[in-house]
Amino acid sequence: EKAVDMATNQVMACSDFKDPRMKTINKFYQLYDGKVPKKLRQLFNVPIPVFAGMIDTLNAQYDTGLFLEFMPGDPADYFKTEKINGAWRVESMNTAQNSKWDSKLRMARRDAIMTGRAIVEYNVTSDPDYNSELMNILLKDFTFQPRGGLYLENHLFAGTEDIEKTQSDLVAGAEAGIYDKKQVLQLIRYTGNNEYLDEKHTQDQRTKLQRFSPLGLSPDSHNYVGQPVYKLCQHIMELDGQRWYVLFDPMTKVWIRFEKWSEIDESDLFPWGTFATHEDAENFLSKSYGDDIYTASDAIVAMFNQELTNREKKNFGARAFDKDMFPDARALDEAMHRPDALVPADTKNGTRKISEGLYEFKVGDLGGTVNLIDWITGSLGRNTGATDLAMGGVQSVSKKASVTFAEQKSVSKRIGWGAQPYQDMIADLGSKFIWGLKNHMPAKMAIQVLGESGYDWDEITRMDLTTKKDINVLISSSDEQQSDNEMKAERRAKALGMIDPNTVNSQWRNEQILKTVGEFEDDEIAQAQDMKTYHDRKSLSKASEKIQDIIEGKKVELWGGATVA
Repeated sequence: EKAVDMATNQVMACSDFKDPRMKTINKFYQLYDGKVPKKLRQLFNVPIPVFAGMIDTLNAQYDTGLFLEFMPGDPADYFKTEKINGAWRVESMNTAQNSKWDSKLRMARRDAIMTGRAIVEYNVTSDPDYNSELMNILLKDFTFQPRGGLYLENHLFAGTEDIEKTQSDLVAGAEAGIYDKKQVLQLIRYTGNNEYLDEKHTQDQRTKLQRFSPLGLSPDSHNYVGQPVYKLCQHIMELDGQRWYVLFDPMTKVWIRFEKWSEIDESDLFPWGTFATHEDAENFLSKSYGDDIYTASDAIVAMFNQELTNREKKNFGARAFDKDMFPDARALDEAMHRPDALVPADTKNGTRKISEGLYEFKVGDLGGTVNLIDWITGSLGRNTGATDLAMGGVQSVSKKASVTFAEQKSVSKRIGWGAQPYQDMIADLGSKFIWGLKNHMPAKMAIQVLGESGYDWDEITRMDLTTKKDINVLISSSDEQQSDNEMKAERRAKALGMIDPNTVNSQWRNEQILKTVGEFEDDEIAQAQDMKTYHDRKSLSKASEKIQDIIEGKKVELWGGATVA
């Protein structure tokens, strides 16, 4: 109970700390979605997508694939490392809902550009079979130590909020031994009991924790959910030098799972990977690209709508008239928009001019609005990387090609620098992947490794995870890799042309030509050099299928179409 009290207070402390920041971020999303608040005496409220366009441009620029490869720390671990790479290939290319690495990492980058911080959670289980899951965590649902600093592993606590569990989920978890049965029954009994809640919280605390109220317990929402849904928190906190995991309901302060984190994950590391777009050693919540772009973008929207409002007033401005000279006010008003209209006017037997009976309220001109908007947009683009060319614009006629190239090169360097924290997070996820294999992988598991004739099925065992030295994680951007490969390809192609073909290994020379000049992948090169079995792909496919069945312990039936391949 002491741990739950401490965890609840930590959740509320983090929530209070995040509140001003979350209000600011909410403004970013409102402007991104085109929801501009109505301003007093402004006729128009058109949300031109300046902010959204720049954010999408940054998303596109940072959306470059990353190449992760595990490297042996000792030459003796080479073959084991290749099998770990094969397991990673199967994991990262999995399109199941619990995986989809590319999609979820793309969403993480988008969140980081808007909020300044991306958070993903990687969990591995072995009940009943090996299974991993990668999840995106929104900043609003993440708990951390407010003064913990840049690196999450240095924080004394961290966790996630808004974990929705139905009553049937809780009962099933208790039956499976994951949750404490007694505590689950207590949670179900105490939820909604106001007298019990009054004993556990002050009124101020209950107000702050109102968002954790279970869904479906009120008549208004019951027919929407159909059954009670509990909003829980999972929290990892340090107590007496050790990390403890607690899953609890903050409203009732009832826990349903409480154990040492090292007993759940032997690495004792947090299951979350995170990175900041603008790293600050002292602050976990640092600024984002949204902070850089929002204020100027909001000003552009305001100026644009002021220009429209001004134009409307000039075309349909207010006028005053002498009711003695124009007794029929309706006819005068209709004449403003009706062609060839006749309006009766009393000029007092010609002693007064008609112009003396009308007065138009003048509206001043708003000059330079378009030029100012263009200047602000250009300045924002240069300072954030979302330039006109990156957004699909056309190069100015007055700007030399060399200047444009220099600007693009500068932007490219900035993007490369800004992507480094993301690469660090991917490396961290690679380390968590290896720990997941060590903790939960079965005795053997099917993988794909590169063989003589392409990718073949093989198996990785728990013995393969025991290496002489720690495995290194190599991360590189696919764009950088392609650029380096292009420069290497040009030099290698020139060198191959200078070598006497009779003095080098012909198979090696063919492989280098296919890889350097043709840019073929390793598996494609292996297939091209496979002179024996290339024409019998059906037999190889069937053989791979049977090998995988054998690895998984299934009964294998003979196939009559087998060949020597």
